[in-house]
Amino acid sequence: MLRAIAVTSLNLFLLAACSAGSGGGGSEREVDTSNPSEGGEFVYSGPPPASDEIQSFKINFYDPLAANNRCGECHTPGGSGTTAFVDQGNVNEAWQAARTVVNLNDPAASAVVTRVANGHNCWLGAGQEEACATTLTGYVERWAADSVQSAAVVQLSPRRRLAPGGARVTPATLDEALVLMPNLQSGGELMGLLGEFCAGCHAEDAPVPQVPFFASSDATLAYAALRDKINLSRPQDSRVVLRLFPELHNCWSDCEANAGAMQAAVQRFADTIEPTEVDPALVTSMAQVLEADGIVATSGGRYETDLVAKWEFREGSGATVADTSGVLPEIPLALSGDYSWMASWGIRFVNGKAQGGVTGSGKLFEQIGGTGEYSLEVWVAPANVSQEEAWIAGYSGGEQNSNLVLRQSLYNYEVFARSSVTEQSSAGEPALVTDDDAEFAQATLQHVVVSFDPVEGRRIYVNGQFTGDVDPAGGGLLNNWNEAFAFVLGNSTAGSNPWAGALRMAAVYNRALTPSQVLQNFEVGVGQKYFLLFSVSDLVSDGACSGTRNGEAVDYCYVAFEVSQFDDTSYLFDEPFFANLNPDGGDVDFDLRGIRVGVNGRLAAVGQAFVNVDTRVSGGNLGAQPQVLANIGTILPLEFGAEQDQFFLAFDSIAGTSGAADDGEVQSFAPVFSGAPAPDVAMRTFDEVNATLSALTGVPTGSSVASQVTGKTVAETYAAVRRALPGIADFNAFMSSHQMAATQLAAAYCDALVQSPSLRSAVFPAGFNFNAPVADPGIDWRNQVAAPLVDRAANTGLLDAADRARILDEVELLITDDRDLAPYVLLNGEWVSDPNPAAHNKRDGLIYCENNAPCPASRTADVVKAACTAVYGSALALIK
Repeated sequence: MLRAIAVTSLNLFLLAACSAGSGGGGSEREVDTSNPSEGGEFVYSGPPPASDEIQSFKINFYDPLAANNRCGECHTPGGSGTTAFVDQGNVNEAWQAARTVVNLNDPAASAVVTRVANGHNCWLGAGQEEACATTLTGYVERWAADSVQSAAVVQLSPRRRLAPGGARVTPATLDEALVLMPNLQSGGELMGLLGEFCAGCHAEDAPVPQVPFFASSDATLAYAALRDKINLSRPQDSRVVLRLFPELHNCWSDCEANAGAMQAAVQRFADTIEPTEVDPALVTSMAQVLEADGIVATSGGRYETDLVAKWEFREGSGATVADTSGVLPEIPLALSGDYSWMASWGIRFVNGKAQGGVTGSGKLFEQIGGTGEYSLEVWVAPANVSQEEAWIAGYSGGEQNSNLVLRQSLYNYEVFARSSVTEQSSAGEPALVTDDDAEFAQATLQHVVVSFDPVEGRRIYVNGQFTGDVDPAGGGLLNNWNEAFAFVLGNSTAGSNPWAGALRMAAVYNRALTPSQVLQNFEVGVGQKYFLLFSVSDLVSDGACSGTRNGEAVDYCYVAFEVSQFDDTSYLFDEPFFANLNPDGGDVDFDLRGIRVGVNGRLAAVGQAFVNVDTRVSGGNLGAQPQVLANIGTILPLEFGAEQDQFFLAFDSIAGTSGAADDGEVQSFAPVFSGAPAPDVAMRTFDEVNATLSALTGVPTGSSVASQVTGKTVAETYAAVRRALPGIADFNAFMSSHQMAATQLAAAYCDALVQSPSLRSAVFPAGFNFNAPVADPGIDWRNQVAAPLVDRAANTGLLDAADRARILDEVELLITDDRDLAPYVLLNGEWVSDPNPAAHNKRDGLIYCENNAPCPASRTADVVKAACTAVYGSALALIK
């Protein structure tokens, strides 16, 4: 959602969105479970901060970096660093120096961040530059947030003039590339260079394999990994070039010369590809590249006042996840197992985990122990709803020894929490489980919050809303928490409870978040967002839209979008608006109709959600509210990634100039079927079977009526057979064990139904006497028992008359069959095949007892229970 925005001028052009305590970024060293000493401790003893701003600088930036084991050893007077931004003797002097190496408007672009990202003295060690850079970015973000009194400020400033088109599209496959450049794999050419000098690491068979595998001996695999690491439109911006120089990554001789050779190889490949030019019939804006031109839209509005730990997964590579809370000591998480980074900020777990050390995790014990309450917040996208006992997050010492665990089981979220009221269980049982019927856990991106306080105990929120589930143990004290546990994401500490899915953010608070605070964080969303500004100044004949600055032409009128990388294959373009950034003011007034988004010289083939925009743009003075053009968003395909994809806009009409967009031939929808034919029917899953039986019988799922045979309630029976019921709806996956479990559950519901006079009167006709002898010839078993059950299960009028009659025949025969076709006898308490059929006469019908003996008075009710079980445990209730 586009936040309320207003444009002002203060050297740069500010777009302000009010927030309430936005968080920052941070990192720590790779987890060492041996709990080493932090070392390098520093206690400031110089003059006090001269202002509130310098105090904010000290808290958020200076204090975490001034120790000798970070930046204090060099970047203080007398040290080897050129800038004393952590002057250990005078924080005021340090503030002055720090202002020359940070960018409070764009923290990630700060010189101190980029320098470390490029390999300069990362305190975590070699290979951890991304985590160190993330840490520093967070420090600058928190300093910037405090300096503007926690307002989330976005700098909207005029963008570079980049003409659309001229993009060279990398061939999709190796075969296509070799047609254009047959010697691509030869020595000295692009793939040849990579294979010669990079195979020691960037190959799947390397001693320590490092992705991407663009130096693999499998040329197809190598090319697929290389495609998004080269920029054929600007070879000098290719990652394979920049990693050599200026990033100095594993050069084989002279880094600058090696980078030049690689750039030349990329250029030779690019020269074989014709640039994609924009259709001249289109009326287009200027172009933009998300990574190069996008303006970071800070995620203002989050409630983080009581935050003690936060992981945002913004690193994108490496084996360490930074704690970006800014609360020391930070808890870095070490990644292991089967996982992959997501370009949209996140980690995708298959069978892996991210685990902190015991020393760092002890921060949670200290921070939460002092308040007696906490909240755990995660943004998750489960890979499926068939996994069980899968740990999403935990503060634990083992599978049966935990302070806190959040896990997924099928459609449920489960929370185990150790407290004084669960002290009989070191695992925090009984669990708080979301309602089965609600199916809160879904295989889509969800915001899940678990809170605990001494009065109400645990509460679960999903997508900003309280689930309504009440803690069975209630509130209590946290005086039995164990400080020797470790925090873990995606698995148990032992690795025996893997969770499959994507984790986009995790945070821990030392307070129980209120419902309004939970909703506030949900509405802010998750992940990195940008404002992408497309200049329309050349299309609008208005003096307010163009000007000069320092002798160069400047554009001031833009159609802007909030853009984010939605996942690994797509972008989200949301809520376009018009903004005039002219500091001298001046109104504009023009019509705008039909907006299309283009990428790499062509209009996107899908996702053109803004073609129906038809509005008049007026006003738009600097300082006025930007004019929203549409309150919708769309998903557009990712081609080469945020560093390379070049976007532009095309308009059907703008300021009196019309374009002619070719939407292709309009055709009617023609479905295409492929693969094996799928069944026309599906199975009801475990929770659907339970709900269906409850609806058919009228017996509540939580009924306290116990079976006269098993002694169990329906809820207890369901808990016992739940895992044996269908877990997925696929008809081809149905097994005999599913049928047996459904029969047991149907028997429990039918037993409870017949025991209740009020419930059975709603199913069976009033004339049926449950106390009549089973042999009473006045009982109409077909119409008084079989028909009500069948019609209730199949719905009256839906069955063909002949089919209905055949089903009724089977149920009636089950009850009244006077043949002895299945000789079974009760022997030693069990029904077995009759060892001596000639000696016994037990007719098959339910109304007959052995050897024609009189049946007990309860037999009539038992026959109804059995018939009910046969019908409600059949396909009538199981198939949908």
